[in-house]
Amino acid sequence: MLHRVSEWKDQLSFKVDYNEPITKVVKRLTEEHKEMHSKLERILSEEKSGHLPVAISLLNLIKPQILRHAVEEEALVARVIVAEHENESRESIEIFQQHRRIEEFLQDKLPRLSELPRKQESNEIEEFASELEKHHMEEEAIAFPLALKFHSSH
Repeated sequence: MLHRVSEWKDQLSFKVDYNEPITKVVKRLTEEHKEMHSKLERILSEEKSGHLPVAISLLNLIKPQILRHAVEEEALVARVIVAEHENESRESIEIFQQHRRIEEFLQDKLPRLSELPRKQESNEIEEFASELEKHHMEEEAIAFPLALKFHSSH
């Protein structure tokens, strides 16, 4: 899981601020989930209207944001959880391992979506959006509170 962070960081042009307080990190990442939710709604609206090239184009636009977000979650939140809550971290680690599937979709499937039959292309977009939404909810319900628990215990 965490070894992927360095791979992703090399592909993206930003630096992770390891000094940012975890309370600020969790608040910012939660806000980014809300922003991504509204962008995913727009993508699904385009997909449902049959505008698949527009939906794919919009997914490509948010791809760097999603990848950067995942890197920060692993570099900042997962690191705190694993370091401080080893006994409680299994469920959170499983949640962060979902980043691999998200990255595979964005890096491998998304570039070839338009080659698929329209129905399959549409299903792939819906499935990705649904998985990403579920993933964000699990992070907010399980992983983020655990990271904050570390902060409040110090």
